[in-house]
Parts: sequence; C-alpha cells; structure tokens
Amino acid sequence: MWRPRHRGWNLAHHLLPTFLLILFLSGAGIYAFWHGRPALSTALLASALSLVLVVFSTFRRPTVDTRVGNAAVETSTGQRAATWFPIFRTSTTLAALMVGLAVVVLVASIALSSKLLFMHDNVPTVIAAIAGALLIGCAIFLIGRGLRMAKIAAVDQAPGVYLTRSRVVQYDSHGMAEIYWNEISAIEAADPPGRHPLGRRGPAWIRIERFNQARAEQSSKDTAVLIQVHELSANPDLLLRTLAHYLQHPAARAELGTDAAIETLDALRDDA
Repeated sequence: MWRPRHRGWNLAHHLLPTFLLILFLSGAGIYAFWHGRPALSTALLASALSLVLVVFSTFRRPTVDTRVGNAAVETSTGQRAATWFPIFRTSTTLAALMVGLAVVVLVASIALSSKLLFMHDNVPTVIAAIAGALLIGCAIFLIGRGLRMAKIAAVDQAPGVYLTRSRVVQYDSHGMAEIYWNEISAIEAADPPGRHPLGRRGPAWIRIERFNQARAEQSSKDTAVLIQVHELSANPDLLLRTLAHYLQHPAARAELGTDAAIETLDALRDDA
C-alpha cells in the first residue's frame, strides 16, 4: 500500500509547494532587508529557514526501512516485553533550532504588527491586521511543529509502535498512547477528513479504532490511536499486516516480544 516508500529524493516532487514557498519567503525577505525593513525581513527569512529545516528533517531519513526488533516498553502498568516498530527520532539540535527560529518569527511578527498598526497612519488598519495575523499564525504553527520535534527527540523511551501481549503502545511526536487488544474494534489505513496525499504515497494514518460504546459520539480522533505513517522508519505495510494478524489471532499474541514474533513478521513480509 505504501510502496514504493517515498523518502529522500523520491519525496521531492511532493514537497514542490514547500520549495516554492521557501523561494518566495527568501526573496521577499531579501527585498525587505534591501529596502530597510528589518522586522519584516527577519520574520520572512526566519520563516524560510524554518521550512528549510522541515525539508532537511525529511530528507535525512534513512532510505531503507529500519528492521523490527524486540524491546522493553514502559506502559501505564509497568514495563512490558514488546515487538518494536521504530519511529524516526528527530535530533535535539534540529528541534532546538526549529523552536528558536519560530520564536524569532513570533517576536519579529509582533514587532512588525505593532509598528504597522500604531506607528504608520498611511497603512490601512485592516491590511496591517491581516498581515500581522498571518505572520503570527505562521510563527505559532512553527512553534508547535518545533515542540513536537522536541518531544520525540527528548523522550526517554525510544519512539515507535510497541506490540505487547496485552496492548499496543505508541511513543511519537504527540506523546504516549496505548490501547488494549480487547478494546480494538478495527484497524485501517486512512487519511485525515478532507485530505488526500499526493501521488502514490499511500494514506497518512494507520488508525486503530477503539471499541467503546460510551464514547461512540466523540470524534474518531478521541477514540482512536493514530499512527502517523510519515514518522515511521519501519515498514508501514508490515506494521499494518502485523496489527491485523495479531488482532485476528489472539492466541498468537503470547509470542510478542520474543524471537518467535520476529519469525512471524518475516513470514508476513515474505507473503506480501
């Protein structure tokens, strides 16, 4: 479903809008600096550099899938043996740079908005307010992105999806989530509502639905564990087949966290 894996230069054509945005922001920032607009130039150039870091973090992912292994995982009830599907760990340096640049964008955007709104009567208030809101919104988005990168960089538990005998545990950029096997009603590949990926990248999520009638009226995001496929360094096709296999064969879950599970995964991989 997710073959071929789009990483490295194979992902470039999907990032074309990002490349164009980087060029636009860089050009506009240089133009603003040339005409003596330091606040606007700082906000634009820092935004462009932040997007460069986002692209860099994508391209530095390995070009081959990381092999699945066995590892211990911390759950809500203590440490458990598990079969581990790794997630790409962002470097702490890259995360810190992202957060730092986002703060620079925010400060420069607030300074620029204040200058346009209160110090220049020749700038229409509506235009100044819209421009300021857009820049501040961009800064807040970048801060959120940087904090998610920092969260996955700093977590003590190695990020990934862990399959234990009793539950599925995930450590990713949104923190820790777990769901017991007997709570799972369905496992499916899905996209966010109203969004579809470009080309042959495959769905954005592996969604593990929780069976709980008391929460049936809540949104699927509240009731489901969402595995972000783009964060996986392990093979998402194999993860989806493995989840379906152990959901359908409860007795086989006793082997999770052992070499027998790795042999089962090798068989599932060969059958694909």
